[in-house]
Amino acid sequence: MELIGRVLWWSDRDENGIIVDPSGNEFYFDRSVIGLKANQVIERNSVVIFKYNHSVKDCLCACVVHLPVGSKKKAIEKQYERESVTSN
Repeated sequence: MELIGRVLWWSDRDENGIIVDPSGNEFYFDRSVIGLKANQVIERNSVVIFKYNHSVKDCLCACVVHLPVGSKKKAIEKQYERESVTSN
């Protein structure tokens, strides 16, 4: 099942960061689980689509992370905002 979130922070140097979902859950991720297209970069507050990595038991971890583009990006941003308001 795909989840949505925003990049809370990202370290270019260490190539890892945290994604926060609309409910406030924080998921660790690193460069190895990101699928970027040409010219895409990870930045703070970028909206992302990802899957929950069930194989890691000690913390919430994301896998299969990608950045939506175009109209899909706008739709995901609206969905994130809607779910954030609903969960708060």
